[in-house]
Amino acid sequence: MRTLSCAVVFAALLTQSSGASADTIFSDDFSDGNISDWSTSGTVNAHNNESIRLRGPSSAWRTISTAGFSAVSVSMVMSASSLENADHCYAEVSVNSGSNWTTILQLDNGQDNGSHFSASAAPSGVDNNPQMQVRFRGDGATTGDYCYGQSVAVTGTSGAQTDPDIDAPASLGFGNITIGGSKTVNAVISNQGSADLSINSVGSVSAPFSISAETCTGGNIAPGNSCQVTVDFNPTSAGSYSDSLGISSNDPDESNISISLSGSASDSGGTTSNFDPLSGSGNVSRSLLTYNTLTGNGSGSLVNMSGYALPAEAANPGNTFEGSLELFGEATSGSFDEQKDSFRYTGNSDTTRKHLPEFDFEFVQTGSHLVPKERGSIASSHPEWEYILLPGRVWDENGDSGYSRVALPFALQQKNANCIHNGMMMFAFKDDGSVTDVAYQIASETCLYFQFDMWGQLDATYIPAAVSNATTLVAEYQAEVNGRMPTKPLSALNSDYPGTDYTKFATPNGKSPSAISLVGFVIDGTHYTGGCTTRQGDYPYCEVLPVPSYSSAKSIFAGTALMRLEQKYPGTMNQAISNYVPECAANGNWDDVTFNNTADMGTGNYKLAGYMSDEGASHTNDLFLPESHASKISYSCTEYPRKASPGTKWIYHTSDTYILGRAMNEYLQGLEGSSKDIYSDLLIGEVLGPLGVSPTAQFSRRTYDSEQQPFTGWGLMFLGDDIAKIGSFYASGSQPGLKQSEMDAALQKDASDRGLDPLSDYKYNNGFWAHEISADIAGCSAPLWLPFMSGYGGITVLILSNDTVYYYFADDDEYLWMDAAQEAHSIRSLCN
Repeated sequence: MRTLSCAVVFAALLTQSSGASADTIFSDDFSDGNISDWSTSGTVNAHNNESIRLRGPSSAWRTISTAGFSAVSVSMVMSASSLENADHCYAEVSVNSGSNWTTILQLDNGQDNGSHFSASAAPSGVDNNPQMQVRFRGDGATTGDYCYGQSVAVTGTSGAQTDPDIDAPASLGFGNITIGGSKTVNAVISNQGSADLSINSVGSVSAPFSISAETCTGGNIAPGNSCQVTVDFNPTSAGSYSDSLGISSNDPDESNISISLSGSASDSGGTTSNFDPLSGSGNVSRSLLTYNTLTGNGSGSLVNMSGYALPAEAANPGNTFEGSLELFGEATSGSFDEQKDSFRYTGNSDTTRKHLPEFDFEFVQTGSHLVPKERGSIASSHPEWEYILLPGRVWDENGDSGYSRVALPFALQQKNANCIHNGMMMFAFKDDGSVTDVAYQIASETCLYFQFDMWGQLDATYIPAAVSNATTLVAEYQAEVNGRMPTKPLSALNSDYPGTDYTKFATPNGKSPSAISLVGFVIDGTHYTGGCTTRQGDYPYCEVLPVPSYSSAKSIFAGTALMRLEQKYPGTMNQAISNYVPECAANGNWDDVTFNNTADMGTGNYKLAGYMSDEGASHTNDLFLPESHASKISYSCTEYPRKASPGTKWIYHTSDTYILGRAMNEYLQGLEGSSKDIYSDLLIGEVLGPLGVSPTAQFSRRTYDSEQQPFTGWGLMFLGDDIAKIGSFYASGSQPGLKQSEMDAALQKDASDRGLDPLSDYKYNNGFWAHEISADIAGCSAPLWLPFMSGYGGITVLILSNDTVYYYFADDDEYLWMDAAQEAHSIRSLCN
């Protein structure tokens, strides 16, 4: 019994699932014993004029056109016999010609007594689809394992259309242009749905932004078509500017979206020859790191960080640095003082951990700034350390004998790990290649288990030479600086928002300032900052102090990338891990685990059910210590047995997020080509990059083999401005580049989808944490779920419901932030 007919035995099910007015597009109950119009693999046959029978690993599928139909629903009935724990039967639907499948019914051990089980579904993309497919599939391992497809029916409403689906850029960046100049950027608004998209209105924007043309308002955009909004940027004075463009439509899920606008203006546009000029006289009184010390009359000493700061009377530099700086004696020189060593890395004897890696890098100067050619964690031959280079400052002092002085921020990051140890270098140079010694010191870190001071003074050579891509480096750096969010010290909150106690943000719940690397609060477009304490005074260049992500990457990388994929390719979140990670397919534990289950820490595969018990076990070294993808993925796929159904039990595993990163990478490459990368192309290129994150934040730690697999669940790094922008993106209420319904669920805006339960009053959904805090917030009678990101050692980023963001990066292993949440509530209510 086939297309456009309906069996009496199945009529009741169709009526219940689709409604009396629905048309039957296709139905088959296999009562005629003919399965010739089904494609099969494995052992498949017609059985007793009542079903299609699959034995062992096998499948049966067919294409069904739903062209011209809306409100399409697929109903499937199955039964099974002799299933063991690793055996399953599936009823599945594909909306892209079988490239990906959505499971609508699954039978397991205990559902194998011949009883009929039914389910209906309407996956996104099933309407008006000439290449929709249905499939029965079994993965049993023995000859006695049988799956029976009893019937399938597809119904829909003829002649109607389904929902529209708006797609728009999350942001438009105009870069840095000349004061009085103009730049135009087009926002393309497309319809990815199956019904006409109607744009009700395109909102206004404020100067220096303006809308010069648009083809969207009042028109109907057919499926697959687009319209365009032309936005002009015409700044008349120097500074950084931001605004948002609102668009209202008939999209039922995203009726109102917002596109962020950002740009900056300076004296000569894309690049300024005298960038960030200094107005001091050069008459600097200096007792630390004097010219005499740098020219070789000092062996290096640990000094107060103020010695590396830009002095108030610093004058514009008279020399220009472009070329390479090389240090000598790194492996044997310098001093080391251990502060904390949980894993006994060093001891009393000399080790390579007590010395810098070899240093030979290129830099280019722009005005009073020195820009490293390489950013991120730079791989080296050193067994333990990799450099992170940050932009520094250049200036003249009258006591430096015609040399220009450089303060260069840098950090050491542990190889294959995420701890960051922050330091400073200082030297002086001339155009002719003359250079002093280089003084250096490290006196702070974001690292729970290894803390130390390191200092010294090394010989150096400066080789002036043209640096490739110098013009681009300068332009991108100036745009980076000009595009930073406006900042003020946290103490300014007391005057900007009278009655506020800024100390509740600076040191919430009595946290020690010495443990906090960076802390910030973002409200009304201003980034209030603090922290930067070291054991030798305040770090002088907080704006470029890098901090590690640790597990905040599970939100920023894993969860966000997955929601971007779901927006681009509906059905992504229901993809099975084993289809994309062969190492996870062998034991059968991952066949029914979806991308979404894995992001939720709900794979059902674990050893110990206690909170963080698996994650804290010593065997996790087999994930964190190996440098190759083969080792990391082998551990991740095979370490944990199946103990619960996927999606039912929260057990935290960083290894699960590593698997998800690999699966998403393989999935993306299958759709867009083998050269695509889930981090650099999808996450940075399409989500974080348009927000204006720094080159530092565009680094992801990867395996050291040819796979270069991003770690996904840890291994990122950020500047404070990066966290302010990323947090504000999540807090904005609309993330058009991501699947909005899933983002809303992650941020606890959907009461029907709060996620799994790590602890009482906590949730975990799509890689984001949440805590119910109504009992701690005055005046909130309804439940108040506060979403946040968290990282090992003491990292917290709160996404507050009053459109603010609060964060700190610390290493005291304390997660205390209620003071900050309550103080944010005192400025503007958190109550829903």
